[in-house]
Amino acid sequence: MKPLAALLLGLTLALNAAHAKELKPLAPRVPFSSLALPDLNGKAHSLADYKGKVVLVNFWATWCPPCRAEMPSMQRLKERMAGKPFVILAVDMAESEAEVRSFLKEIKPAKIDFTILMDKSGKTIKEWKVSVFPTTFIIDAEGLLRYSLLGGAEWDEYDAVQKIEALLPPAPSP
Repeated sequence: MKPLAALLLGLTLALNAAHAKELKPLAPRVPFSSLALPDLNGKAHSLADYKGKVVLVNFWATWCPPCRAEMPSMQRLKERMAGKPFVILAVDMAESEAEVRSFLKEIKPAKIDFTILMDKSGKTIKEWKVSVFPTTFIIDAEGLLRYSLLGGAEWDEYDAVQKIEALLPPAPSP
């Protein structure tokens, strides 16, 4: 393990133990506009691409035990929200595509098919001031930052689902 990764792992484990696993409401504010990254296939993604949808932005790494543990629940959340204006963007911290692809093959029993973005330089993580892994932000359909969570969570549990569903835009009238 790289020295930086070992340090971050230690901080992550310590802070995860200290923080409640509850979404922290934030006063609505415009999120960082700098989230423009390629996915595992090289396709560019930007927050602007998801205007009108609720976006869960999760910062993670393959070496992070809480990150690994929450991935299946994120997949279940994605499946539960199918057909709704909701998307998950999971931003990997400065790892290679080979490391991420290897990790995704290991996840059992779940398949992971939400969007994985590659922050190879770590620039986006610095801009978003992420110091704990995982760290998650929920952005509403207007593009405003609404919630944050430091540490892992079970994303398909009632509280998280209720808060995310409350942010969904109303369905169009027939």
